[in-house]
Amino acid sequence: MSRPTAIVLGGGLAGIAAAVRLASAGVAVTLVETRQRLGGRATSFVDPTTGQVLDNCQHVLLGCCTNLLDLYARLGVAQCIAWQKSIYFATPVDEPRTQWVIDTLQADDLPAPLHLSASLLAFQGLKPGEKIALARAMLAMMRIGRTGRAGYHGLTFARFLDDQGQPRSLVEKFWAPVVVGAVNETVERMPADYAMQVFQEGMLAHQEAWLMGLASVPLVKLYDPAEKVITAAGGQVLLSTSVQGFSTGADGTRVTGLQIDGGRELHAEVCLSALPFDRVDKLLTPAMRAADARLARLGELTVSPIIGIHLFFSCPEGRPVMSLPHVALTCSPLHWVFNKSMETGDGGVTMQHLHGVISAAHDLVNQPAPAIIALALAEITRVFPRATAAKLHHARVIKEKRATFSARPGIAALRPPQSPGPNGVRNLYLAGDWTATGWPATMEGATRSGYLAAAAALAHLGLPPGDPVPDLLASAAYRLIAGQ
Repeated sequence: MSRPTAIVLGGGLAGIAAAVRLASAGVAVTLVETRQRLGGRATSFVDPTTGQVLDNCQHVLLGCCTNLLDLYARLGVAQCIAWQKSIYFATPVDEPRTQWVIDTLQADDLPAPLHLSASLLAFQGLKPGEKIALARAMLAMMRIGRTGRAGYHGLTFARFLDDQGQPRSLVEKFWAPVVVGAVNETVERMPADYAMQVFQEGMLAHQEAWLMGLASVPLVKLYDPAEKVITAAGGQVLLSTSVQGFSTGADGTRVTGLQIDGGRELHAEVCLSALPFDRVDKLLTPAMRAADARLARLGELTVSPIIGIHLFFSCPEGRPVMSLPHVALTCSPLHWVFNKSMETGDGGVTMQHLHGVISAAHDLVNQPAPAIIALALAEITRVFPRATAAKLHHARVIKEKRATFSARPGIAALRPPQSPGPNGVRNLYLAGDWTATGWPATMEGATRSGYLAAAAALAHLGLPPGDPVPDLLASAAYRLIAGQ
């Protein structure tokens, strides 16, 4: 018997997740990706100046990212994730921001949500009144719960924090540093429920949910095994191949083919698009748009940018600019700095590679690279004065202008489901972090979308859709405190 067939458009995390799930169920998948490598926005590139393989931006996962961890296990790369059992925060303690303290967030043996309490109480960068306000807001979010937070979708997180009596100083020192990187939007713009989810499920509910995982290899190496999984099921991966358009019947209710480079057309029983929303919108035919309510409002989605800054320092006497593995900078336009490597070359020169990240970079993304490098260098020097003795050997700025969708109050109404429903384009499935995943624009959200779309496509093909990956179970203490 011939294998069932599927086409997956887009080789980012959502497309990889969908293709791997389909291939694992015995479907012959054709994965089409316009770039030369898989990974989409969460991948690597070769720096033309140095020839080094660099990640386009630092991507982070948490212990609560169960679907992403499942995908890494399926690809055989779970061992390439280095788990951080401490998260470091740098906070200024004077107005000119010349004096900084380093605080460490780490868990003890108490059950969630109390496991982080001792370290938060010890934060030197927070005043006693700020710690009391923090505890009060955390308790309020727990009592609102997973189902209750949906009622706050129309509010910004800044408004929610204001209603909870959170000082502006605490927003700058704690709330924003944690949540802006997770949602990729400012607290003044993001929906309150998206931010609540980060703290409820990523910090409070389970003792290991908050653990931060970083890839110990270039990101692209995490995805290379996907091609083997796909081809083993009779499929293929078409790299450097652009999608030109859909072929459909006259009424637009069924995809009959996919037009690609060179005037070629691909055919399969189901088509699963894991392309960015703006790219999907451009490929649609008028008949498809009229036939499927999921496709009607894609043009209303907007984007939020991320900037990554790779900095290479030559360090005198082998003394690193920053010895921490990473640090979150509070009260700073530079949000995170990651310590990527420290190597001594043949000439005895010690080079350190630091990677800065600016999320929701609306005000900076159009600045020239030298200005962004100067900003990052100034902020790093404020926190780590040793940078003044080091020489900046090389720098590279990566601007992801369309990194994620912009999460705003009311955005849930624009995020379409993966499945067409009874009246849509019946063999077209959607994936991407911008679809309705129940998560913000994260790698976990992208993976969940791919799994959800694949399950629906498998059901369409008459195959078992498989069981969903379970979330971490909230601790008994959390459920008791939250009244659940």
